[in-house]
Amino acid sequence: MTSTDNAPAPADEREDARPIDPATLEPLGHLPATTPAELDESARAAAALTRTRWSRDGRWRADVLRAWADALRAHGESLAAALVAETGKPVTEARAEVAGAVEALTYNAGLARHVGGTAGTLSDGSVAHLIREPVGLTAFIVPWNWPVLLLFRDLAPALAAGVTALVKPALQTSLVTERVIALGRDAGLPADAVRLVIGDVAVGRAVIAHPALRAVAFTGSTAVGTEIMRDAAHGMKRTLLELGGKGAAVVFADADVSRAVDALLPAVVITAGQMCMACTRILVQRPLLEEVRERLLDGLRALRIGDPRDERTKVGPLISAGQRARVERYLTGAGGTVLGGERVRPDGLPGHFLAPALVTDVDVHSPIVQEDIFGPVVTLETFESEVEAIRLANATPYGLASAVWTADVDRAWRMSRAIEAGTVWVNGYNRSYPEMPSGGYKSSGVGRTRGVAGLELFTELKHVHFSVTEPAFEEDR
Repeated sequence: MTSTDNAPAPADEREDARPIDPATLEPLGHLPATTPAELDESARAAAALTRTRWSRDGRWRADVLRAWADALRAHGESLAAALVAETGKPVTEARAEVAGAVEALTYNAGLARHVGGTAGTLSDGSVAHLIREPVGLTAFIVPWNWPVLLLFRDLAPALAAGVTALVKPALQTSLVTERVIALGRDAGLPADAVRLVIGDVAVGRAVIAHPALRAVAFTGSTAVGTEIMRDAAHGMKRTLLELGGKGAAVVFADADVSRAVDALLPAVVITAGQMCMACTRILVQRPLLEEVRERLLDGLRALRIGDPRDERTKVGPLISAGQRARVERYLTGAGGTVLGGERVRPDGLPGHFLAPALVTDVDVHSPIVQEDIFGPVVTLETFESEVEAIRLANATPYGLASAVWTADVDRAWRMSRAIEAGTVWVNGYNRSYPEMPSGGYKSSGVGRTRGVAGLELFTELKHVHFSVTEPAFEEDR
């Protein structure tokens, strides 16, 4: 998207959704791009619903979210299969994604009845009420890597708050998104509460430019997020942006090495590394360097790369040929020692497979350390002191998630406070919960989703003031 051209492109220039299985390269279906007239109708209908019972009745919204969660749970296996087909992620990961979406809906169903405010008496005897009201029509622009979970991570608290939505999925995962929204309607979701919008960048630009829109929630690259923030400034539309990441795990010499490596290996290759919270850097205190290097290398080589439908598979394909080529360019220019990272053709599949890569002896200023690669690549860096570990952990433009591995509780607290990231895990990785807010520092985003903070982000805070007559006291008579 650009900040200067908000005009919708002609319908025949808009890209339809034609998802392709990244493992088999087989086409999966077709959804036509939303036309300008369809977008305008959807936006106006959804915005109008915010002025009805939908935004006032928290019990109704709670019932809908719970029923929607039940529907996702009942169709869990078929939704997981659809995720595997459209994203290439292993089936075990796809099941976890559906389960996470169910949790998001269930948790926020409870919050729907607690979108409250506060009241109190002021120093002059007047009365103040603080009221939370829905922010209004919100666009949800959802990436392809975790399309169901990331949709509901943001959409569930927004619906709990009483907003209505335009959902624009990535072209690669439009079919599964259409299906989960249809399940919501079957569960009682009003048709105008969530409208699906299909298309490419031109359609996304038109969504953000629509005058009925009041907020935008986007998960994706920092470059696109910057443009969305700029475009949303026209009309002062609120933004929730979760952007790129460069997850760093800091492993001290007193850490449980076996436990650390066992946890970090799946964090490196989750969704073939195509995840903003993936572990992409491991910083190791020098006494552990060789042990961690050998354990990581052995562990990465032992991971099964193959058919994502196979229960044994740990690493599936990348989403496209272009994304695989992009990762390969980073490996070629890494400037260190690259172990792994070769193209593979497992199980006779023609898809976009790439073996996980460990990069050592790399300079902290190298692009492979500084930039969000989005592939199964991890760098191994070393440090001597706690001060140096902090400097290295904070040495990239990103600050989404990180981890500290140590047996020293005081050190864990010091490091957690010093690392510039929205989430810091201690002796763990990739532990996210619907009740705990998440988001990024620096170039990793703006705002917080999940938890009460996530719900409140989709509300406006209004002050209602009552001037009251002073009570008559005995001494005034």
